[in-house]
Amino acid sequence: MNIEFNEAIINEKLEELSNCTILYPDYLEAMRLISKCINTTHNRRDPSSAMLIGPTGVGKTRLCQMIEKQFTPPYTTQDSTCKKTISACVYFELPQSATIKSLSMVMAQTLGGITNDHQSITTLETLILQRLTTMDVKLIILDDFHHVAEKGQIKTKSSLCSWITKLLNKSGTPFLISGTSGAETTINTAKELSDRFPYRARLKTLSMGGKKSSSILLGVLSALQKEMIRLGELDDYIHLTDPKHYMAIYLATSGNFRNLSNLLHDSFQITLLRGDHTLKTSDFAEAADDLAFCCTPNYFRMTVTQLTSCLKENSNKLKK
Repeated sequence: MNIEFNEAIINEKLEELSNCTILYPDYLEAMRLISKCINTTHNRRDPSSAMLIGPTGVGKTRLCQMIEKQFTPPYTTQDSTCKKTISACVYFELPQSATIKSLSMVMAQTLGGITNDHQSITTLETLILQRLTTMDVKLIILDDFHHVAEKGQIKTKSSLCSWITKLLNKSGTPFLISGTSGAETTINTAKELSDRFPYRARLKTLSMGGKKSSSILLGVLSALQKEMIRLGELDDYIHLTDPKHYMAIYLATSGNFRNLSNLLHDSFQITLLRGDHTLKTSDFAEAADDLAFCCTPNYFRMTVTQLTSCLKENSNKLKK
């Protein structure tokens, strides 16, 4: 039966597609290493932290949020003397303007501490350490760590490393630091701190070069299309894993998951609004027209021969 979706239903379906995460091998390996960091810390009674490294748009924040959701949500306990909040995992997403002082304040506030602008970093450190112990925190996630790690002079970066080292050593709580390669470079400048991060997972954009990476991208597209078929109750649709569509998607997104998510969202929205339960190449072409990263040229209006030529040109540029 051909039933058109109303606006509310369309928004729900778009949100569900956006929340769909495909656990491809790099994701699974990262989750394994992060889990190992928590277990090793527990068994050795010594913080063995993890890093999640990769360029912008490969899914680091999404993975951090998935890790956070695997823990029991915060809850409050009451005994004969007091009431306290237990939070096994605490997640912080660092803004562009982050400094050691502002990060200390945000951490203290998130942990339930009372802060003011006149408190010193040392005072805030003490408050953070008290709250980490009281709340029984098992993992601290610092996402977009490069926003603070790549700023300032060598002295500033050294102070940042000393600050994290002190929190690690005194709290015994492992960190998961997520960021670009610049974040890892800063951590590596301090041997004592670098040694505290034995587990390092890396996420990367998916490449067309090589059978292994190609099959991963194909697998991701196949799984996401199944969700689109289910959510859109599609009766007639193009196959995203067919060479023409697969090449166009790769060229349009450069294997970047944020770009891929935007492209699929906008294309699927066009499909749902049309209401005929079909998915067409023109849906992707129309979506690409409005997306800066893939509008010029619009690969979804090219022939297979043209797409193949573009792929060869891209490959030659990478080799230079």
